Amino acid sequence: MKHFGIVESFDETKGLGLIKPEQGDKAIGFERSAFTWENKTPPAVGKRLSYELTERNGQPNAVNLQNV
Repeated sequence: MKHFGIVESFDETKGLGLIKPEQGDKAIGFERSAFTWENKTPPAVGKRLSYELTERNGQPNAVNLQNV
């Protein structure tokens, strides 16, 4: 199931970021490996993306990130 959200932050050194879901109030983590575009350029803060949810270490995690 696709979800949509806005990128809150991305740490290029660690390759980790947060996305704010359009529905829900708690930010969800994602990794650089979740990008589906080829050049793996990090999305800008404020960029709207679609994603799927999975669980990692008992926490929700965004995967299959796509530009909207």
